[in-house]
Amino acid sequence: MKLQNILILLVVLFIIGGGYYFFNIPKPPETPEPQIFVWQVEMEDIQHIEIRLPRENMSQAFIKIEEPDKFPWYFDDPQRSAIDKERWGGGIPLLLSGPGAVRVIAENATPEQLAEFGLLNPRMEITLTLKNGHIMKNMIGDRTPNGAADYVQAPSTNDVALVDYTWYDILERLVKEPPYAPPPAK
Repeated sequence: MKLQNILILLVVLFIIGGGYYFFNIPKPPETPEPQIFVWQVEMEDIQHIEIRLPRENMSQAFIKIEEPDKFPWYFDDPQRSAIDKERWGGGIPLLLSGPGAVRVIAENATPEQLAEFGLLNPRMEITLTLKNGHIMKNMIGDRTPNGAADYVQAPSTNDVALVDYTWYDILERLVKEPPYAPPPAK
């Protein structure tokens, strides 16, 4: 009798264990949608950056001059003014190497659509010069009605994507509050 009870308990245990395992099999992770970029370049390839705010008639330009043991980015002015490394960090070239799109809203947009998105009279123009001499002009138009994103035109196309508004705000600050290095301590 004891052996029979033990066998019954083992069978019940296997059934419960098997049911638990079967209903709790981990599901394979969902593969996320691949990130879409409005443009994409290697940040090390960026040699010159010009950011213009045409509606406000303001601009700022930066140049990369690589020297051993020196921060490579400077203002593109006659003095080659130093940039505040804390504000610049590695983040600015990274941001400009390819903004991630929230979504693409128009492929081969018509002139009417470009005007509607504020891209015929852009709020910001970014010109990137790469190591190989290639020049990329990038237009940023109006902010979306809900304020969450900006309309960005892909370079050399009429494709328009939405990019998170914080991207624009960081780049706009480089023009309105230039990141000049603090004077050296005496």
